[in-house]
Amino acid sequence: MATFRQLKSGKWQARVSRDGEEFSIGTFRTKKEAQIEAGKVEERIYYGQTLNDRNMLFGDAADEWMNVYKKNSLKDSTFRQLEIIIRLHIKPFFENKRIMKIKRVDIKNWIQKYVDMKDEEGNQKYSYGSCLKYLSIMKSIFHYAVHELEVLEKSPADRLKVSVKDSTVDKKIKFFSLEDLNKLLDFMKSYKHQRYDGYPIYYTLMYFLSQTGLRISEALALRWTDIKENQLTVERQTSRDDNNDLELTTLKNTSSYRSIGIEEDLLKELKKFKVKQNELILGSPTFHQNEDGIIFQNYLGNYLTPSTVRDSIKDYALKAGVEYKGTHGFRHTHAVLLLESGASLIFVSKRLGHKTIKTTADTYLSITQKIEKDELKKFASYTKRKI
Repeated sequence: MATFRQLKSGKWQARVSRDGEEFSIGTFRTKKEAQIEAGKVEERIYYGQTLNDRNMLFGDAADEWMNVYKKNSLKDSTFRQLEIIIRLHIKPFFENKRIMKIKRVDIKNWIQKYVDMKDEEGNQKYSYGSCLKYLSIMKSIFHYAVHELEVLEKSPADRLKVSVKDSTVDKKIKFFSLEDLNKLLDFMKSYKHQRYDGYPIYYTLMYFLSQTGLRISEALALRWTDIKENQLTVERQTSRDDNNDLELTTLKNTSSYRSIGIEEDLLKELKKFKVKQNELILGSPTFHQNEDGIIFQNYLGNYLTPSTVRDSIKDYALKAGVEYKGTHGFRHTHAVLLLESGASLIFVSKRLGHKTIKTTADTYLSITQKIEKDELKKFASYTKRKI
C-alpha cells in the first residue's frame, strides 16, 4: 500500500512497498499526481515489471543511450558531435548524480546557465539553437531512462523549454548585399596569390559559393567529374575528426543529394580555373594534383580545411572593406539573391537541398516578407486610381 506525505516545500512524496521494503518514487506537485504515479508503480510491481537499478548514475544512463540507442543510427560525424556535447556540456553537471535524484529544477538551472553565459566581450556565448540542442539531448536521455532502462517513472525534463530573452535569439541571417558581394569578388579577382600567382582558388571558391548556395563542406568535396555540361551533382561532403583528419561522408539528409544547374558565367570561370590548375600541375614541381580530382585543392594537392577557409575569407573581407559574414553567408546570399530576383520558394528550397520548403520559408521569412511588401507597393502604385 502506497504512503504519501507532504514536505515542507509543499510537494508530496510517494512511497511504495516491494518485497517488504518501502522506497520513494519521487516528489510531486500535488497529492493527486503522487497517487497516480504510485498506482502505476504498484501495478508494474504486481505484474512483475519491477523497476531496474534506481541507483544508476546519470553518466551510465547517458553512455548507454549514446552507445546502444544512438550510435548505429547516426553518421560518425554526427555521433562525434553528440559525444562532444554530452562530454563538455552535460556530464560535468550530472555525470556522478543518481539519475533518480535529478530534479526538474536542476535541469532548469543548468540550461539557464548556458542561456545567461557571456563571452569576454559581453555577447551571448551560446546561441538559442545550441541551448535548444543541449536540452533536447537531455530530454532524450531521460526518455530513454523511463521507457527503455525503466529506472524512472517519469522524466523530470518533460515540457521544459529554453527561456528566450530579447538578446538571445537573433533570427537575422547574415548575407552579403549584391553591392558588397561584387566588391569582395572584384577585390579577389585582382588579388595575387603569394606563392602561385594566377591561381585564384579563393576568388573561384567565393564566386562558386555565391552562385550555387552549396554548404562549404559540400563545395570542398566536389570533383571535376561532378560537373556534366551545365549540371552539378552534389553527393558527398568533407568532415574532420578530432585529430583534424579528413573524412568524406554522406550528406545531411536525402534532400541534400541533388543536381543543380550552373549559370554560364560561372561555368566559364570554372573552366579557366581548371586550365590554370592543370598548368600548375604539369609545369610546377611543387604543385601536386589531388588524387580524387577535386576542384578546390591547395598546391599540395590536399583538401582545404574549413577553419583555414574561414580565416582566409575573413582576412580577405577585411582587406576588401566588406563585413565578414562567415562561409555560410555565401549560401544565405545565394538564397536571398534568388528570392530578390523573383525565384519561387520551392525552387530555392530544392536548390539548397532543404528537407522541406518550411525550412526555407522559416529561414528567409523576413526576406520574403520584405520582397512581398515591396512588390505589393509596386502593384499599388501601378493600379492607383486618380481621385
